[in-house]
Amino acid sequence: MPSEDHLTPFLEAMHEGDIARAREHLSETVELNSPILPTPFKGRASVSAVLSELLSTIDAFEPRMMMRDGADVIAVLTIRFEEHVIDAFDHVRLGEDGRIETMTIAWRPLPAVVAVQQRLVPKLGGKAMRLVPIEQ
Repeated sequence: MPSEDHLTPFLEAMHEGDIARAREHLSETVELNSPILPTPFKGRASVSAVLSELLSTIDAFEPRMMMRDGADVIAVLTIRFEEHVIDAFDHVRLGEDGRIETMTIAWRPLPAVVAVQQRLVPKLGGKAMRLVPIEQ
């Protein structure tokens, strides 16, 4: 079973807004499936860039709890953006070394997601395919 040595520090770094520290816990081939954009982001550099812009957009990233089954973890979070409170559920898949291999993010309610999307997408360049280079 993969270790959780990277997940908890990743969530703590995100909570503290420390993208450099969060980046250390992502695999080189990490994939992020976001509720904001239809195209997944692949690779540590691309995912780190998106997470950095997210952290510069939202007001708070608050981990609440985790549920685990082997390499699969569900992280329950609260995200605050202006007057919006977002319930976030991240499905994280850990690699053999415990680093984050995939993240699939689900947020609700929709009006809050749209509010973040309207602020975040222009910071990323407007279109999913042009946001950040996808590493192969």
